[in-house]
Amino acid sequence: KWHLGIGEKGEYLPSNRGFDSYFGVPMTQNECISNAGGRGFGPCPIMHNSTVAIQGQADVKDIDAAYVQNAKDFITTHQEKPFFFYFASHHTHMPQFASNTFLNSTHRGLFGDSLAELDWSVGQILDHLNLLGIQNRTLVVFSADNGPELSDIELGGEQGPLKCGKGTTWEGGVREPAIFWWPSVVRAGSVSYALGSTLDLAVTAVNLAGGRLPADRAIDGYDLTPVLTGESKEGLRDHMFYYSGHMLMAFRLHQYKIHFWTKGSHCRPSYHDVDCWNGTLTQHNPPLLFNLEHDPKERFSLDTNQFEDVVNEMMQRVASHQQGMTFAPPEIDRGSNKMFFPCCSPACTPRPNCCKCLSKKKHKASTLKVI
Repeated sequence: KWHLGIGEKGEYLPSNRGFDSYFGVPMTQNECISNAGGRGFGPCPIMHNSTVAIQGQADVKDIDAAYVQNAKDFITTHQEKPFFFYFASHHTHMPQFASNTFLNSTHRGLFGDSLAELDWSVGQILDHLNLLGIQNRTLVVFSADNGPELSDIELGGEQGPLKCGKGTTWEGGVREPAIFWWPSVVRAGSVSYALGSTLDLAVTAVNLAGGRLPADRAIDGYDLTPVLTGESKEGLRDHMFYYSGHMLMAFRLHQYKIHFWTKGSHCRPSYHDVDCWNGTLTQHNPPLLFNLEHDPKERFSLDTNQFEDVVNEMMQRVASHQQGMTFAPPEIDRGSNKMFFPCCSPACTPRPNCCKCLSKKKHKASTLKVI
């Protein structure tokens, strides 16, 4: 899944954003039409680099087998040299789906089936690394981009004890699990409580590869290597800024988190917590202050007068950050145009509904077997 858009000339596709090759669907399955559901622009396109390989008869429910086989082929081809491989599954974004192999295989319903297929995909890739004997020199990172979509109720995911979900800057929207697998370096079963971010992955990868970070720009990430090796319990990151667009909604420093603004999102009014679905942007003055180590659910706001030193330090860090912050024009504000939708028959009409490949050629996929 590639979710950065496509562009008029494919300028947002992976092959034009630094990747040497790409195989997948350049959108989430709710933004195109397939047997997995969706009410999007047109038939889901399966692309190879910048070219539509299959469209219209693409069976998205069975696409995991194709993705896994593509991953194995790539890793096998590049096993002798350092490589970066980004595997972005469609699971568990809505609408939920699972192949016949995993359908009705769990007690968690369709969401559980979808999650089980994701688990199988990851396991297949890890097994292949072990088979090739390169597991001890390969770092695998597993994480997610946002919390559950509570508007889909039981099909949207689960945030555990955390407050709210996707689209909010409450912990349930931004705090995600992360697993690092590197048998020769990361101790199996170890748990870290250090603060980290996906912003740190690029810095970590560059440092591990012996590269140099660009010197002509501000770098938001920190190297996670000391945490991965066990050399440090705290790590290098002690803070996190939470933005919504250009607006700084909240800030975390060590265990303390302060909310300047809050807004609900991706949630139904029937949900028990009004903060999660109320779409009104609400300013808090004084701001809401929480100790996330004592109160990860963000239920009990602390008296800022009793934590004056903490608040003052946080406000100084925020002021320093904002002085050096420069905003680029949001690409998403450019809007959408259905004529940019990938089409295997560009001359057909009416686009994009006519974009259907008539070839019987199938995308490369191995038979899906669960062991």
